[in-house]
Amino acid sequence: MIAAKDTLPRLLLLPGNMCDARLWSGLDGLPALHADLSRDGTIEGMAARALAEHPGALVPAGFSMGGIVALEMARQAPERIRGLILADTNAGADLPERAAVRPAQQKRVRDGELARIVADELKPAYLAAQNRDNPAIRLLVFDMAMALGEDVFVQQSEALRTRPDLAPVLDSFAGPVLLVCGAEDVLCPPAWHEAMAARCRKAELRIIAGAGHLVPLEQPQAFRAVIDDWLTRHFGEWND
Repeated sequence: MIAAKDTLPRLLLLPGNMCDARLWSGLDGLPALHADLSRDGTIEGMAARALAEHPGALVPAGFSMGGIVALEMARQAPERIRGLILADTNAGADLPERAAVRPAQQKRVRDGELARIVADELKPAYLAAQNRDNPAIRLLVFDMAMALGEDVFVQQSEALRTRPDLAPVLDSFAGPVLLVCGAEDVLCPPAWHEAMAARCRKAELRIIAGAGHLVPLEQPQAFRAVIDDWLTRHFGEWND
């Protein structure tokens, strides 16, 4: 169902772990708001702040950690969330093997190793094969993380470690859901998104070729096209 223009919700972009608004450069020109997820140490707190700072009806679009926050927003205020865009994310609680390494990683950051850890985390496996030698993507991811700094790294890491299982939100959410995933994403693989889509009442899943985990940066044109199409079909002429 297409909403009337005077009742259109607003698109709210929620970045991933150690990312800022530059993540969404491929969406430049699309009317959207940007949420700041750098000021809270829990997923619940990030969602509550985003809701408080951006009143009215919303369509949260979250990448990775941002997708988790989008789900929490739908849990806290389902009456305000008209649709969800979830890209390369995980609706469940932190995997035990990932949760186990986060405290030691946090300590290393406190000991001054943020740059080393950020560089080490930019492993080739996080990018599609064709993007593994792309210096612009790697430099941008590094710059975003370093600009946010040590404190944000630690609090976002802890927020991810202690996050609740939000998969049940998918079962109850009544609005349309767009799931987007890179075909070569090994961090949050396509199979996870297929499982999430199966839990939704109104889900569409788009797997983007030539992308790993960083779809908004690896394939910005394809990512934009998918979002433009979905927004227009569900909410009308979004760009007007």
